Amino acid sequence: MFERDMKKYILSIAIGAAMLFSQCQKEAGEGGLATIKGMVNKEFRNVLNNPSTALDDQIPAADQEVYIVYGDHISPDEKVVTNYKGEFSFTGLRKGDYTIYTYSQDTSATQTAALSPMSIVISAKVTERDQVKELDPMVVYEKF
Repeated sequence: MFERDMKKYILSIAIGAAMLFSQCQKEAGEGGLATIKGMVNKEFRNVLNNPSTALDDQIPAADQEVYIVYGDHISPDEKVVTNYKGEFSFTGLRKGDYTIYTYSQDTSATQTAALSPMSIVISAKVTERDQVKELDPMVVYEKF
């Protein structure tokens, strides 16, 4: 009888420990070794809502604010500013889902409301502990 009770006791401890460890699994955010990096380019247009009025080339968007949201959080968790080449990075991240965004002048607005901002948003998933996730370039627009 004692042996059977001891087996039940050990089994219940093992199940409790497994449940505790599964609940301690960390979600997206700081505290890891992964990096998400990318760049922001700027395109100048004579008429914001008309792509055919764009000037020749895009240039790096220096000093552009870029935000990251961890997992299903509502508000931004961190903000960085691009360097002179338009590059940015978020380091020290754990595995999980992230939303990265910046703001641009609104290209869908009419001429009179063209200075209102719009969001440029990219989703990223970190799947490895020390992954370096490179994003596609983000493009912001400005009236020339």
